[in-house]
Amino acid sequence: MMVRPTSRMSSWLSSSRWIIPLLLGFFGFTYIVWESVLTDGYPITSLQTLLGLLLLVVAGPALTAVTLAWAYRTALMFDAAEQERKQEHQQLITLNQIGEEVNQSLELDAVLNRAIDRVLELLNLQSGEVRLLENGQLVLQTARSLSDEFISAERSVPLGQCMCGKAAQTGELIVIEDIGRAARLDRMACACENFRAVLSVPVRTADRIIGVVHVASRAPRVFNLNERTLLVALGHQIGVAIEKARLHAQLKSLNQQLEQRVIERTRELVDAKEELTRKADALQQVLVEERRVEERTRARIAHDLHDSVQQLIVGAMFETQAARDSLTQHPDNTVPRLTAAQDLLRRIEIEMRRAIYSLRPVALDAHGLAPALREYAESFARHSGIVCNLSVEGVPRRFSPDGEVAAFRIVQEALNNVKVHAQAQHVQIHLVWSVRDMRADILDDGNGFDLSEVTQQTRTHLGLIGMQERAEAVGGALSITSKTGEGTRVSLKVPVN
Repeated sequence: MMVRPTSRMSSWLSSSRWIIPLLLGFFGFTYIVWESVLTDGYPITSLQTLLGLLLLVVAGPALTAVTLAWAYRTALMFDAAEQERKQEHQQLITLNQIGEEVNQSLELDAVLNRAIDRVLELLNLQSGEVRLLENGQLVLQTARSLSDEFISAERSVPLGQCMCGKAAQTGELIVIEDIGRAARLDRMACACENFRAVLSVPVRTADRIIGVVHVASRAPRVFNLNERTLLVALGHQIGVAIEKARLHAQLKSLNQQLEQRVIERTRELVDAKEELTRKADALQQVLVEERRVEERTRARIAHDLHDSVQQLIVGAMFETQAARDSLTQHPDNTVPRLTAAQDLLRRIEIEMRRAIYSLRPVALDAHGLAPALREYAESFARHSGIVCNLSVEGVPRRFSPDGEVAAFRIVQEALNNVKVHAQAQHVQIHLVWSVRDMRADILDDGNGFDLSEVTQQTRTHLGLIGMQERAEAVGGALSITSKTGEGTRVSLKVPVN
């Protein structure tokens, strides 16, 4: 196939490959005649003159002509490669544009109409149709520039018959560039419609053929290799778009059915849901308020005991000490009794401190959660006989009073459960402070328990329910992991922002 010059270089070489050698020969001949014959007086037939003519008039122009001819052929090859590259690039652009257009809609009719229009525009044709495979028949879905008689007669085509039926059956592109020259095709339906060139493109998804795109021309037409390759790729894109449209239609139908069922059920559940929501909100608020009232009461009692009773007891201790000092001269019975009174007052003071701490640890308000838990862990170890260690990771900091109280009470309840039920020898409290939350882990080496069995018995796990409610009331989360014979782990996470 002859390639026409398209670039400036190839166009210039096309004309210059003859002109430059001729000019070189002319100027070489003129130079030899002027220099050797006219100036030096050599005869035209002399060896020096003939040698100059051979080099400058024959050899030089001939070598230049060969070089320019080679350069011209190279330029033509470059032009051909550039044209092919541009054509492939344009085909990719066209393929992407068609893919975008057919995928713009999820409605099947819109996808089919856009597909056939773009294929006809790409091939510069006017007639075409799209058929989809249904129950072994290729059913006409959309058509362009076809007679009513043809559409009526060819509404359905059995698989394997005619060109479109064979393309759908074999999955291969079928092309006839001139029906008039093809044997046994002059009676086919396309020939009766006065088509001369026809092309059937299988439309396929990833795993099956779902139809064909059939286009035709009323004049003979050559479909080159690039066009055929592009049409095969286009068949894949159209197939994916059609399958997506079908799935969308099925999903739309299922959604409509589901929506109808949901509407029917929702009408029955809306009132009950709203009522349950109101009751749940009210119950949650009551629970939170109850906890707040309880903690306020505990705090008030603790402060009252601390500010009044304890001061009176300390004052009594000082008074008895003074009496003891004044009665040293008569130590018969007074001194032993006063000593006993002092011991009793000390015990009362210790018990009062313990009562104050159980109601509301002063360290919790004064210093925060970590110091309060450290003090409580030491007290728990002294009175329970269970080794209790507390470790802190990160930098402890204060957060909401409700959150601190909830965390303290949950750890307190967990240690109380260890003391009463676990029969443990050792318990570890691990506090971890991060940017957003505080995590507390309480681990013991006790008997453990079957969590599923305990949670089914409501009355026996009210403490666990209370711990869970306290955590949720301050936006936290509580989890309990336990297994019989392997101890228990209580994990609490509370936001600190």
